[in-house]
Amino acid sequence: MREEIGAAANAALVRNLVDRGTIRSQRIAAAFRRVPRHHFLPDLPLETVYTDQAIALRHEGGIAISSSSQPAMMAEMLELLQPKPGERVLEIGTGSGYNAALLAALVAPDGTVVSIDLEGDLVAAARERLRALGAASVCVIAGDGALGDLDDAPFDAIEATVGVADLPAAWSGQLREGGRLVAPFAIRSLQKIVAFERVGDRLESRATLDGAFMTLRGPSAWAETGAIALDDPNVIVRVSDRSTVDVRAIARAFASAFVDVAPARPLVAETLWDGFALWLALHEERFARLTALDEASATRVPNTIPDADAPSGRASTLGVALGRELAVFANVSGAVVVRRYGPDDGATARLQAQLIAWDDAGRPGNAELQVMVIPRDRGAARPTLARDPRARIVEQPSSTVLVSWR
Repeated sequence: MREEIGAAANAALVRNLVDRGTIRSQRIAAAFRRVPRHHFLPDLPLETVYTDQAIALRHEGGIAISSSSQPAMMAEMLELLQPKPGERVLEIGTGSGYNAALLAALVAPDGTVVSIDLEGDLVAAARERLRALGAASVCVIAGDGALGDLDDAPFDAIEATVGVADLPAAWSGQLREGGRLVAPFAIRSLQKIVAFERVGDRLESRATLDGAFMTLRGPSAWAETGAIALDDPNVIVRVSDRSTVDVRAIARAFASAFVDVAPARPLVAETLWDGFALWLALHEERFARLTALDEASATRVPNTIPDADAPSGRASTLGVALGRELAVFANVSGAVVVRRYGPDDGATARLQAQLIAWDDAGRPGNAELQVMVIPRDRGAARPTLARDPRARIVEQPSSTVLVSWR
């Protein structure tokens, strides 16, 4: 009975994704129809499994550290990756094994999929469920995903289902010339789902969309910005330079009254994250990201992430931290405002000034965004800013990143 009901629920989910335009390729629609999500989440009620949401698989200290991704986001990433029959694909972040099964269906009959996850017991469970489904072309490995799989390289395509703040050089090194890589790539703590193509010694972006994934864990993981815990250890502010803020004063201010003011230019939550967020992170040295790490603390953060993109149990917003002042965006009854915690130390003024600059520049967003990643171990020439004053270079441990807008 569960199988019959599950098959019907899976078909309904696929129809919904097709009707919304999330699934646009017949091959990807066929893969979703062929691979039932409930096969990889056997202990959950079907109504939970077939809700279009991420489902946490494991928690650590009350915080989800592994999940089965939202089906709509999985579909979007597969549309960007476009795995083809006969290709060799590397997946970073096995989780339940559901996405690996979709990849296997897309590269069938002659292709192969290698999937890597840090958690050995999740790997064992996914391996057994893939075997039971008949996905014999998938090899599941327990290990540090940042290292990739040198033994089976080169790959035609690589998909990461975990966020990275430093794109591992091993991934681009194990990708063939012209190969595709899709990953949640965090620049100054802001994740974008970026579809890259390997061009010579570098990766060049081809498309970008918004999304929020759990970050890569393990010995190779790296965070670009420093995290400051406020009065609640699960509410943190990420800043690039702790010396520019009075941590104790901001913690006290966050627990006290705030002041809301109108943004200098009109703004809605979708365009805040699509365009202005990354602009602010790259152009404002005092950029700050305020995040609740768990569901219990989420109500304390003035969440501005659109519901479809927010990971389960979290809330997040962004702004500027300076001295004793934290100025962030808040969503009040559907309207975005600037919320100031603490005395006026200049953070609000800097936030408003960047909003005006972004608006005057034509509000560039994901559609205009271009990202180039040059791994250092290849000895490639460092990129230049050309003549675009809006472009920025970001140095990361494994690479130099050039961000610009068309």
